[in-house]
Amino acid sequence: MIVHLHLTDDHLKLIKFIGFDESEDDVIKIDKRAMLSVRTHILDDVAMVLGLLDKAIPSTDEDPDGRAYPDEVEKHMLDTYNYVSENLYYIETLIHQRCTEGTPAGHYKAKDNELIWEKVED
Repeated sequence: MIVHLHLTDDHLKLIKFIGFDESEDDVIKIDKRAMLSVRTHILDDVAMVLGLLDKAIPSTDEDPDGRAYPDEVEKHMLDTYNYVSENLYYIETLIHQRCTEGTPAGHYKAKDNELIWEKVED
């Protein structure tokens, strides 16, 4: 089966800030409590990374549940975060394979049993 990754600049921005927990021997986990360990709400973290904090609904700045965002902005942030989260294993293999040349945004494909990635020109 062929696996496809469609990485945007927003996906790549988030990848830089994913935290890892190496507290167990021979195990690396993704720390999802707060992506940047700066704030306590994932939407605020994603908004900060993607440059969308100015899109927050002004009256929600001090809300204990985190800022609220217009529906379309919240959907974009959650879709971006969830895509990275759900495809993190494949993204990690792609980044390691291309670490010397970099990983620009784009469409990539690989066989799921080999994970040798190639960039697809759309």
